[in-house]
Amino acid sequence: MSEVTKNKYTLETLLPLNVSYDRDRILIQQDVDMVNILVEVIEGSRSNLIPKAGDRMHHVDRDGDFYRYALLENFLADKMLVCLAQYVPFVSISDPDIWLSVSGGPFTSIDPTEMKFIGWEDGVFSAWEHCGPCANGSVRFMAKVAKWEYIAPEPLYGDFTTETWRKLYIRINENPESRYRYVANGTAFRDDADFDRFKKNYEATVFNHSESMLVIWCFRERHISTFYRIELPPITY
Repeated sequence: MSEVTKNKYTLETLLPLNVSYDRDRILIQQDVDMVNILVEVIEGSRSNLIPKAGDRMHHVDRDGDFYRYALLENFLADKMLVCLAQYVPFVSISDPDIWLSVSGGPFTSIDPTEMKFIGWEDGVFSAWEHCGPCANGSVRFMAKVAKWEYIAPEPLYGDFTTETWRKLYIRINENPESRYRYVANGTAFRDDADFDRFKKNYEATVFNHSESMLVIWCFRERHISTFYRIELPPITY
C-alpha cells in the first residue's frame, strides 16, 4: 500500500491546477477540504496486490498499440473495465472506497490476475465542488495510485509496439492509372523502388494485414535523427 498523504493541498497549491475554475467560481477552503478528503480515501484504498478503480495502466493490445495512461474504471463481473484513452475522471466517495464517472475510449475488460504491478504514480482526478454540477464547476487534483501493466497475449506483430516504433498501415493500390502504388496515413510511394528506399532507410519490417493492406513497423523520426533525416514524401493527387 502507498503512503497516504494527509492534508495534501492548500489554497495556494491547489490553485495552479484550477486557474479556470477559480476565475469563474472562486476556489475556496471548502473545495480544498473536500479534495484533501478525496486524496486520503483514494490513496488509503490503494494496493500493490489488487487492482483498484482509479489506478492507471500501461496497456498493449494484440495489434501492438500502446496506451501509457489507461484508466481502471470498475469491476464488471470478474473483469476490470479499462478505459484506454480517457478524459480526466470524476470521482466521489463510495463504499468501500471511490466511484468513478469516466468518458473517453475505447474500453476493454481484463482479468485482474493478468495485470502486473509496476509502481506508483500521481493520477489526475476531478470532482464537483461547492458550486455543484455546473459549467466549469469541477476541481482537479492529483492522488497517488497504483500503476499496472498488461500486455495482450498472442501479439500479431511480435515485440513491436507503438511505445517505441512507428506503425503504418499501407494500402496497395491496384489501379494502374494511379500516381501511387502504395498509400499510407500521411505519406505515399510511387512504385516498388520508392517503397524499398523507405523500408531500407527506416529499417522497416513488413507484415501482411490483408490482400490489399500491409502493416509496417519502422523507426520513428527521433530514432534516426542522429544518423540522417528523411522527409516523408507528401501525398499529391
